[in-house]
Amino acid sequence: MMDMKMIEVQSVYKSFGSLAVLKGISLDVAKAEVLAIIGPSGSGKSTLLRCLNRLEEIDKGTIKIAGQILVSDVDGVSHYAPPAEALAICRQTGMIFQNFNLFPHMTVLQNVMEAPMTVKKVKKSEILPEAEELLRRVGLFEKRNNYPSQLSGGQKQRVAIARALAMKPDIMLFDEATASLDPELTAEVLKVIGQLAEEHMTMIVVTHEMGFAREVAHRVIFMDHGEIVEEGHPDQIFSQPKHPRTQAFLNSIL
Repeated sequence: MMDMKMIEVQSVYKSFGSLAVLKGISLDVAKAEVLAIIGPSGSGKSTLLRCLNRLEEIDKGTIKIAGQILVSDVDGVSHYAPPAEALAICRQTGMIFQNFNLFPHMTVLQNVMEAPMTVKKVKKSEILPEAEELLRRVGLFEKRNNYPSQLSGGQKQRVAIARALAMKPDIMLFDEATASLDPELTAEVLKVIGQLAEEHMTMIVVTHEMGFAREVAHRVIFMDHGEIVEEGHPDQIFSQPKHPRTQAFLNSIL
């Protein structure tokens, strides 16, 4: 099923004021593919991810999610789908941020149940068993009545993943999901992402964890200065990078 394109990005440009952050990015992600995006800070990786679910709006280019046009280019100007349609398209993606974004006044279980109940109007009786099952999947069922303040960073991030999965997305986007975690907590979050890969979830993972990218991704993209410099199979990128910029980046961190 890997031939169906879940994400299609064509010639996407994005600037913040005079700063060009994305300079004509084009990429596709197939169904069940795991794409890792690596590169130095400020290379546009997070901005690209945020453009895929309209947390940032692009200046020009085309983005399709699961075959539906979120934004298209008409004479060099970006035109978004009508609001309700755009929202429905964006709901097909779940996003995990660096800083968890959990509701502090809600328990772990309430955090997971909240969006399906408020956004999708799912009944509590229907979402409760699903939420409990998701917490089992991320290894946190016994913490279901705890509040975020009572959890470690790794546990909070696993709750955030369960919460995103509760909306039944077709695609998961991870933006440096382990950047603020200690090494042992990083491992527990990466394990959950690895399990999702085994379940054939379509994913884009922006990460500094090179070992994880090499192990779990089907393909790796190296970004620098708002451009895709190189892409390929993880073994090729990490063992025999072709571009000098890729080589210099990997030499600086590996």
